[in-house]
Amino acid sequence: MKKLCIISFLLIATSTLVAQTNYEILERNLPYNKFATSFTGNIIGTSENFVMYHWQKYIEKHGGTTYLVSNNEANVEFESEHVAFPFIKNELVTLHTRFTPNDRGTGVLITLWIEFKDGTFYSSKTHEDSANKIKQWLLAFDQEIMKMNGTH
Repeated sequence: MKKLCIISFLLIATSTLVAQTNYEILERNLPYNKFATSFTGNIIGTSENFVMYHWQKYIEKHGGTTYLVSNNEANVEFESEHVAFPFIKNELVTLHTRFTPNDRGTGVLITLWIEFKDGTFYSSKTHEDSANKIKQWLLAFDQEIMKMNGTH
């Protein structure tokens, strides 16, 4: 009986660990500007509409306003103006965000790049200290979505 309880516990614990997603942020240079950095995350287990709606609310918490720029089939792009970014000297920036279904159809890819007032784009090469903070900011958004969606 004792062995059965231990085995049951281990099976439940293992299945819980497997169900959790390892959310990573991929950091890449933009194809048209090698000095600009984009950040891409894969939010699993939710719909594109759900993520986009809550992204707009998340941006509002940071003082920004979000506009739809493009809606081509499954690729949706937003522009969020006047977003206060505390990890870039509290500078007001414009966020460009693209939402697409992931390759497996199990979630949403969210890609973000940051434009400064002078028209230049954020680069982790020139702002090394803030790249990890931006990743943490996107991770916080993922955690918020997972809690609302009941997948965490």
